[in-house]
Amino acid sequence: MLELRELRNFVVVAARLNITNAAQEVHLSQPALSRQIQALERKLGVDLFHRVGKRLVLTAEGSDFAEQAKELLERASDLTYRASNQGDMGGGTLRIGASPQTTAWLLSPAMAQFRSQNPGVRFVVNEGNNDKLIEMVEHGAAHLVVANLGINHLVAGQHLFDARLLAVLPPEHHLRDRESITIEDIADTPLLIMRRGFLTRHLFEQAALAHGVRPEIVLESDSTHTLRALAHDGHGVAIVSSSARDFFFGENVVPIHSGLCQTSADVSALWNPKRYQPKSMSGFVNVLAEICKQAAKPSV
Repeated sequence: MLELRELRNFVVVAARLNITNAAQEVHLSQPALSRQIQALERKLGVDLFHRVGKRLVLTAEGSDFAEQAKELLERASDLTYRASNQGDMGGGTLRIGASPQTTAWLLSPAMAQFRSQNPGVRFVVNEGNNDKLIEMVEHGAAHLVVANLGINHLVAGQHLFDARLLAVLPPEHHLRDRESITIEDIADTPLLIMRRGFLTRHLFEQAALAHGVRPEIVLESDSTHTLRALAHDGHGVAIVSSSARDFFFGENVVPIHSGLCQTSADVSALWNPKRYQPKSMSGFVNVLAEICKQAAKPSV
């Protein structure tokens, strides 16, 4: 039978990939921790690590078991906390993810607000593009992500806001005073755009394909702020979305519209209903929804 102590020590080794460093963290001697890992491998009947000289590398089975072990430890921690703290949102760890731009305007204030009422909850935050976020929540690397669901049928969610395709124009650009523009309006313009995997890139490519436009992409980036800076200095038109909240009301920012396809998409709080869900998760989703609701209200 597996013991929680074994799982905790294995998770530390899997994170450090170094027996010496892991042994110091779990307060065991290096030989004792090595024997414990070897005993765990015998119990499971699989190799958890490849040993390459002094380095450790997780095997495929080891990587999968590490995720399962973390989930079991989180369940145990949550059960312990619930037993001694009835009636609150629980403690333990809530692993969440979003794109960098959504983390800045949504996750950060939501975490601060939630933590003020639930100090026992610890957040672990991951950033990534839309494709990576969906993969994280599917495989249990995150309990909750803020992303576009797309056609995925394994994940459930609650709508938060719509991300709308925007163009950041250089200063003095002849289209800057338009209420909106089309893909054809910028078809011959050098474009600065997010890398593949981001929702913004998917929306743009969908629109370009629908309109038969072959865009001239001169730079791909993971950063909306990089794209905006380059557009401001006249290097091209940056394609971003309203999920980068500070852009939505910025100068020289014009919505992109199309009569042939959608140029906006649903962004939701997403989770895997087949995976473990901490008690705190539902409360945090409510905080996210309330912040989005307030952000959508017109200013007076």
